[in-house]
Amino acid sequence: MGEIKARLGFQGKTALVNATDIALEVLKVPIVNTAMVGAFIKATGLIKLDSAVEAVVERFGGKTGERNAEAVKKAYEVTVLG
Repeated sequence: MGEIKARLGFQGKTALVNATDIALEVLKVPIVNTAMVGAFIKATGLIKLDSAVEAVVERFGGKTGERNAEAVKKAYEVTVLG
């Protein structure tokens, strides 16, 4: 990622995550919304991971909430910052 930033002269922050793979693995569908939430949290630090996980579980409930919370956490863990 650093090579691409240098070639483009980009000075800002970057974050890289394969949200589609996470969604397919965890949710079994290519819906990337909650995976992107995890990446956003890692990239910005604007909210606590635990707060987002709790909100996702509350919003979706049951197994769907648990799986979406897992997608948030997995994306947070694997997001690469550059």
